Amino acid sequence: MSILLLVFGLSSYYALRYSLYENTDNVLVSRMNEIQINLQSSENIEQINQLKSMPNEMIFIYSYDGKLMRFYGFFVDIPNFSQIKDRVSKGESFYISTTTDYNWNARFYVSSTTVNETPFIIIIGRFIDEILTVLSRLKKILIFTGIFVLLLAGIGGFILADRSFKPVSKIIDTAQRIEETNLNERIEVQSEDELGRLASTLNQMISRLERAFEQQKQFTADVSHDLRTPLSIIQAETSLTLKRDRTTEEYKKSLQLIQNEVLYMSSIIDKLLFLARSDSKSQYYNFTSLDLKDLLEELIQKMKPLFQQKHLELDYELQENLCIRGDKEKLKEAILNILDNALKYTKSGKVSVSLYSKNKKAVVSISDTGPGIPENDLPLIFDRFYRVDKARSNSEQSTGLGLAIVKEIIEVHNGQIEVKSKEGEGTTFYIILPIIFD
Repeated sequence: MSILLLVFGLSSYYALRYSLYENTDNVLVSRMNEIQINLQSSENIEQINQLKSMPNEMIFIYSYDGKLMRFYGFFVDIPNFSQIKDRVSKGESFYISTTTDYNWNARFYVSSTTVNETPFIIIIGRFIDEILTVLSRLKKILIFTGIFVLLLAGIGGFILADRSFKPVSKIIDTAQRIEETNLNERIEVQSEDELGRLASTLNQMISRLERAFEQQKQFTADVSHDLRTPLSIIQAETSLTLKRDRTTEEYKKSLQLIQNEVLYMSSIIDKLLFLARSDSKSQYYNFTSLDLKDLLEELIQKMKPLFQQKHLELDYELQENLCIRGDKEKLKEAILNILDNALKYTKSGKVSVSLYSKNKKAVVSISDTGPGIPENDLPLIFDRFYRVDKARSNSEQSTGLGLAIVKEIIEVHNGQIEVKSKEGEGTTFYIILPIIFD
């Protein structure tokens, strides 16, 4: 703003300077025309005495040989007359500015005319000290005003910068204080400007970091718990077995128990490795063209005996010719996980599998008549190590990683997985995958 004011002031100064000089020059030209008309109507040089000068005006009439014939008003020495004569001889009319005696400043207009066919050089001038005084005062005012404006702008800028950078200092101090032990601390947001938006963005980032740290801590705790339990069982069973001699049958039972726990631990580790490779984008997928009906029929035939053992119905209705591009083994793992959950948690009734198309996508729905999932748990069931029913999950040796793996596999196939459930009425999972068309 201060620079704009200075530019405006300088522009005004030069505009006024130009205007004053232009006005002086116009007056000189006008007076020159009057004098030329008067002289040209004279019969001889003697009649030039009839001319009169205006206040603050000088009129000089020279012959071409440099002799001063007449002057009116104030007398001053005209410098460089030979150069003036040369230019007038060429038919030029022009302005000159000079400093006269007593350091007075004057502006002259030079031209020529004839009196009874005799050429003369006419020089008419005016003192311009008054104009220069006005301009000098204006320049001083502009200089002092400019200095004052710059000082004021500097002080104001310092104050504004100090006020502006205080929030930045607060943000820096808060950011430096925040560590993994106090991620619940937030930066105070007191405005809605750029700094306020920056603070809000940083707060959102800290919130995400806090959630990530909490998930990491929970992840570590869950892994430790899930691995410690089978290790404790293995240790206890081994200690008991080694305390005394046992029968072959007892040794077999102990080894069977140890084997089961080892398989459970191996299952956890395999799932963790799968998720770790998925996070690092290094998980390998073998994509081929698949007929979903064939894949589902294979899985249903595999699961039927397990449902029959539990006296549960397994209904299915599969639409034909729904082809997708995917990894067969990974998709089988994902769908088997959901079928296994339906088998595990459905005590009576049936499980229904459907395959149909909707909006150019294949939809696999798996519904059960189990206890359902509480509404508060629905948004969390795909989180790693999350269990809806902790007691029941532990008894079934659930890792809480199955649905997280299912979600990862489906998303890699550019699909979505959705769930609808109501307590006491059962649960339905929807796997939605893009269809490929020949």
